Amino acid sequence: MTRLTNSDIRDISASLSVYDAELKAATGSSMLGIAAHAWGMDETMLSERLRALTVRVIPVSGGQGIITDFSRTVAAILNFLGCDARVAEHPDVWGLASAYDTGADAVFMADDHRFVGIHLNTRVVADNSEATGRVFAAALDLMAGGIKNRPALVLGCGPVGEAGARALAGAGAKTMLYDINPEASQALKALLDRENAGAPVEVLAALPEGPQEASYILEATPSGQSIPDGLATAGVYVAAPGVPLGISSHAADRMGPRLVHDKLELGVAAMAADLVADKP
Repeated sequence: MTRLTNSDIRDISASLSVYDAELKAATGSSMLGIAAHAWGMDETMLSERLRALTVRVIPVSGGQGIITDFSRTVAAILNFLGCDARVAEHPDVWGLASAYDTGADAVFMADDHRFVGIHLNTRVVADNSEATGRVFAAALDLMAGGIKNRPALVLGCGPVGEAGARALAGAGAKTMLYDINPEASQALKALLDRENAGAPVEVLAALPEGPQEASYILEATPSGQSIPDGLATAGVYVAAPGVPLGISSHAADRMGPRLVHDKLELGVAAMAADLVADKP
């Protein structure tokens, strides 16, 4: 999990409505709608369930310590989605105990290794890496008007890329994988082959040279230059949960609504949806 800095997130709370409008322009759906799509839920049902969800966001002081605005920003995103969310008055174990004592339904908390939401009644755990990969794959599916049988390139085969690739392959995309570590790509291909027998999955030895080879890209790397400007051209759509954004600012401006990128919002929305989704 990439550790965010305060500068990464300090403007998120004040710009949620603007970002929601940008998502609608790019995908046809709101933040709530994309999260619902990620988990196969009806958007109205998700909205109703989130409005009934009481959440405490608990600061965690271990490891490298508390990121000043992180908990407040997570709570702001959850409130934007309709939850009753507040930052716990105390961090760590005290905050967790208080969430139980006050009858909260769920807690959100992060340390240096994991960012999770935990439903205190159902014991469902929503992991940010899995939720983020899945929701950005959902955004890519919406941008494509249906990703089935379309070429989808996953850049980065870590936990976020794995979750995104699983969602894309499960939706019937012609999935391509690229990672600077070839063993990671091969291991993910083996997993996808087991889960989706017969679905095409290809490991690339190098990045495609043009948009005709990769029209839809899920960028899930920690690199600031994972997508060359020559690939971020007309006809290419990118969903990018990677931090930092793996496209130059010039290319990002040129792409406009063909690019979906954020550092926290969609991942938190998908975590909340995961907590209230019907489980098999």
